[in-house]
Amino acid sequence: MSSKIKSISLDELLQRVGAQPSSNVWLAIIVSSLDVDDVVDELREMLNIFIECDIGVISASGGVISCFEQISHAPQDYLLLRDFESWLKEDWQKFDSFRSRLDQEKSGGILILSLEATKSLLNHAPNFASWLGSRIFRLLLNTEFLSLEERQTRLLALRIWSGKSDAEIIALAEAHNLPSDPEYGEWLILLEREDLIER
Repeated sequence: MSSKIKSISLDELLQRVGAQPSSNVWLAIIVSSLDVDDVVDELREMLNIFIECDIGVISASGGVISCFEQISHAPQDYLLLRDFESWLKEDWQKFDSFRSRLDQEKSGGILILSLEATKSLLNHAPNFASWLGSRIFRLLLNTEFLSLEERQTRLLALRIWSGKSDAEIIALAEAHNLPSDPEYGEWLILLEREDLIER
């Protein structure tokens, strides 16, 4: 299984989600059970910036029916599903047969899975796994902390991409005229000016 699954940093994940169409695209990430709370908090905060919509968090610990009821009643456009560790083979099979219910005219979401839950999904929810296809990733944590050199390289790339300077970007943000492209949010983060990112 691991040979087929690509590793991805949080930054790459955010860029990928920000670039995908807002039409019910789901993906799955594999994280250690110990890191789930931190990952959920980080994703909720950063996705709000990158895709500019409310982020809902749903626990699957109550079983499949409860999970889908929460999804159908969630007011948020993008959902993070967690707590699949207690699911048995039958739960995943039921989830597989109900997968069309994920299409709730939302932007989509992310399943946050342990390695064991991922194995269960692949083994017992083959149709859903096939639908996800290559959108299952192993999340690499703590790779977002760029060195000063890496930060400067990325800032240079952003300046070349936009033809603007750091000062111009800050001025645009302060005037509330900064485009909503995710790259501009990343730029402000690299400049340590997250306070200028419009929520």
